[in-house]
Amino acid sequence: MQPTRDTVYITPTEWRWVIVLASVLVILAFVPFLWVGLSGANGNQWQFMGVLNNPLDGATYLSKMLQGYEGDWLIHFQHTSEPHNAMMLQILYPFLGQLSRVVSIPPIALFHAARVVASLIMYMALYHFAATIWPRRRSRRIFFILVSVGSGLGWLYAILSGDVGGVPDLAIPEIFPFYSSLVNVHFPLTIACLSLVSSVVVVTFRPGCKDDPSISNGGLLLGLLSFLLSLLYPQSLLPIGVATTLIVGFRTFRARQIVMRDIRWLLLLLLPALPLAVYYVALVNYNPAAAEWNRQNITLSPSIIVFLIGLGIPLLIALPGILRSLKRFEPDGDQFMIVWLIVIFVALYLPTNAQRRFSVGLMIPIAFFATRALEGYWFSYFNRRWRYRLLVAVVPAMTMSYILVLMGNLTINSGPFLQRDYAVAFEWLKQEATPNDVVLAAPDVSAWVPSWTGARVVYGHPFETLNVAVKEKQVLDWYAGTNCAGVIAQYSVRYVIVGPQERSLGTDACTSDLNTVFEYNSVTIYSP
Repeated sequence: MQPTRDTVYITPTEWRWVIVLASVLVILAFVPFLWVGLSGANGNQWQFMGVLNNPLDGATYLSKMLQGYEGDWLIHFQHTSEPHNAMMLQILYPFLGQLSRVVSIPPIALFHAARVVASLIMYMALYHFAATIWPRRRSRRIFFILVSVGSGLGWLYAILSGDVGGVPDLAIPEIFPFYSSLVNVHFPLTIACLSLVSSVVVVTFRPGCKDDPSISNGGLLLGLLSFLLSLLYPQSLLPIGVATTLIVGFRTFRARQIVMRDIRWLLLLLLPALPLAVYYVALVNYNPAAAEWNRQNITLSPSIIVFLIGLGIPLLIALPGILRSLKRFEPDGDQFMIVWLIVIFVALYLPTNAQRRFSVGLMIPIAFFATRALEGYWFSYFNRRWRYRLLVAVVPAMTMSYILVLMGNLTINSGPFLQRDYAVAFEWLKQEATPNDVVLAAPDVSAWVPSWTGARVVYGHPFETLNVAVKEKQVLDWYAGTNCAGVIAQYSVRYVIVGPQERSLGTDACTSDLNTVFEYNSVTIYSP
C-alpha cells in the first residue's frame, strides 16, 4: 500500500525501526546511571540524590511529586520559607506523585520511569510527523535521525572559550529531543505534543484540503494537544499559535475573504489553552509567591552568534532548504514550518524574562529543512554510494555535545551527590518534620531537603526561593559565622543542619545557642 498525499501510513517495519532506535537512545540516556552504580560513587561515603542532569530543577520536580504523593494536587514552593497559597503549576509532577502512591513506587523511581515513557512517546511522535510530510521511507528516517540526535557545535565553543553555560546544545535542553530526555518528563512530552500539532496543521493547510475539524481528521486531537501544552509548557504555545495565526491571515489575504474553515481550525488550537492562560496571568498578579517566582525566573537567550553556534551542523545543512522555502513559500508544509521557525527566533529576543523558553521544539523545523536540503540539494553533489557515507560521517559530528552533557555531572561532591550521612539525617527529618517546618542548611543540601523530607528550607533554588539574593547571602553569612543574629527568628527556622557541606562554608559558631536533636557521624541537626 502506497501512502497518498494526505494519508499517514507507517508500516510495522518502520515502527519496529523507530522503537528499536528510540530504545537505544533511551538506554544511552541512562548510561550515566550505570556509572553511578558501578563506579562506587553511590557507595559508603556518598549518596546519589536522584537526578543527574539539571539536579537543581530536578529537586523541585521531586518536591512537587512528593506533595502529590501526600495527596495534594496544588503545590507550594518548598524551597522557600514563607507560607503562601497553593497554586496549580507543573501539575504533571503532583499527578506523578499521586500515581506513585497508587502503584506503590517511590517518587524518584517513578520520575525516571516516566522519563522513559515520555521519551518513547516523543520519538514516536517525531516519526509520525515525518510520515505526515514524506511518503518516502528514506526521508522519514533522515528526519528522525537529525531531529533526535542532532546538536550544535557547543562542544567546540566550550573548548575554545571555556564557557559551557550559555551555548544552547549544552544549556537549553528543551530545544533538542535527546537532551530533553535526560532532564525531566515534561520537556519530551512537550516536544511530542508540538510534533503532533505540527502534523495536524501541515495536513490542514495543504492545497486541496477543505475539511472542517472533526473527531476523525485531527480536530479533537488538536484541541486536546493545545490543552496539554498549556499544562506542560505554556510558553510553547506562543510561537506555534502565532505561526498558525499568521498562516491563516496569509490565506485570508490571498483568498480576499475570511475562510471560516481556517478560523475553526485556528480556534481549536487557541481556545483550549485560554482558560489556563487567564489563570496563569491571574496567578502571577494576585499570588505574591507566584509573582516573585515569575520575577526571578529569568531565562534569557544567549547572543545570536552563540545561539547559531549551538545549532551548528543541522542548521548549516538546513540553510539551502530555508532559503528555498523563503523564496518559494510553498503551502505543502514549507509555509507553516518557515513561519514557525521565524516566530521562534523573534520570540527568543523579545524583551521578556522567558526568552529561551520559547525555543522548545526548535529542532523540529530545523530538521525539517535539513531533510529537505539533503534530499533536494546536498545529495545532488554526491553519487548514491557516497550519500550514506556522508550521513555516517556527519551524524557523529552532530552528537559530540551530548558526550559533554552525559559526562557533565559524573563527579562526586557536586549537585547530584551528598555525603551519605545526610541521607540518614533526611530520614530522621522525614519522620519528625512537617511540610510547614523550615530547615536551615547549606545551599547544596537545601536543594534536596524538600524532596527527601517534605520540609521547607530558607534558601534552596534560584527561582523558587523568594527574595533569593537576600536569603542566599544570609545563609552563607550564618554558616560563615559573620551574621548569627536574626536568621533563625526571621524565617521561623525549626531545624538547623550542620554537616560537611555546611562546615565547608566556614564555621559552626552560630550553633552555640542551639539544642542538638539528632546526630549521626558527620551530620548534626539542631533546633532553637
